[in-house]
Amino acid sequence: MSEDFSKKFSLLVSPLLPPLPFTWLILGSFLTSPTVTVTVGKSRVFNLHLDLLTVEADRFAKSLSGKFNESKTKTLDIEDEDPELFGYFVEYLYRDRSVLSRNVQHYSEYVTLARLYAMGERLQARKFQAYALSRFTQSLDSRAFVSDESTCDLLRIACNEITERVNEDPMRAHIFWFGGTKISELQKYDLFRQTLCDIPDLGKQLCLWVQKSQPAKSNMLNELQYQRFVPESEYSLQEKEKTAIG
Repeated sequence: MSEDFSKKFSLLVSPLLPPLPFTWLILGSFLTSPTVTVTVGKSRVFNLHLDLLTVEADRFAKSLSGKFNESKTKTLDIEDEDPELFGYFVEYLYRDRSVLSRNVQHYSEYVTLARLYAMGERLQARKFQAYALSRFTQSLDSRAFVSDESTCDLLRIACNEITERVNEDPMRAHIFWFGGTKISELQKYDLFRQTLCDIPDLGKQLCLWVQKSQPAKSNMLNELQYQRFVPESEYSLQEKEKTAIG
């Protein structure tokens, strides 16, 4: 694959996140690696393949390499994550078309996607984040119905779970923009007023987005092009058979 094509292809993930390195992945090559015991939230245990974990999440790559104890014991304890939410990441690891590949079907899924995006930041899983961002932004516009409760949940996630940056994070930007479009309705809602009291910085963030245009949307992921895994090579298998016969 040429370098130019690789760069262009990596941009399909999201123009709103830093460019990602692109490599072809073959699932079978990852399934021969040792398994890692990952305990999430002290309640659920996942046995996951080391190579797949480390290629998809920099947090795991750092923990499972070098002189860290985790690299010797092949065990990880992730106390700060929700096991149910982490299950989405596990599904993503082993399925070429993850649950993140479909459009939003119910407004509650916006909250799930925002939480997955925030978890992706904590895991340093940039491709996973890109999937969540794409699904969120492609479905959201000013006409989208999201309950007041779910909107408040989104605002809390933006303020408390996603890092504030000099160049505004794209997920935070979309959430604050959407909150700004609903500010008149939200002001009548007790939970919103309580949210403003709990998060002093929220009012300022919303004011900055009132009457602003919607931020640029992340590109729709081209599912026919962007496949994490390529098929096992039939051509290579045929060549081996010919060599054995010859």
